[in-house]
Amino acid sequence: MQRTEHSAERSRGLAEARFAAVRGLVMLLALALGPAIACASDTFTQQPWGADSPAGRCVVCHSLEKGGPFRVAPNLWNIVGAEKARERSWYAYSPALIRKGGTWTPEELDSYIKDAAAFAAGSTKSIRVKDAEERQAIIDFLTTLKD
Repeated sequence: MQRTEHSAERSRGLAEARFAAVRGLVMLLALALGPAIACASDTFTQQPWGADSPAGRCVVCHSLEKGGPFRVAPNLWNIVGAEKARERSWYAYSPALIRKGGTWTPEELDSYIKDAAAFAAGSTKSIRVKDAEERQAIIDFLTTLKD
């Protein structure tokens, strides 16, 4: 019995590692190919909504407007107060963020934006905003994105 549990734990660990590696590769490809796709598509010939906002750096991966187009990461409309790792039916969140659970508070968004890997060990988010004032401006703006 103990050997079976160990094997199951090891399998889960390997699956999570494979998942993180594949997701990282997909994100890297999306970031690398994103500009080429944007140039080749009439859909992205205009600057994304919110690009000139405090959360402008977020629009590389996220839509900010209600019902905005799919990008490589989830839409941030209504994110403050929303369940972490929402919309699981179409987006492959990292197991680390799923395990974190709960809702996005301004304080938790601050920790996540500052260093996602420290917030949820094993997170695949790579962007870090070290400047506290910039993070606060981003969070203040995200707070306005609601119904």
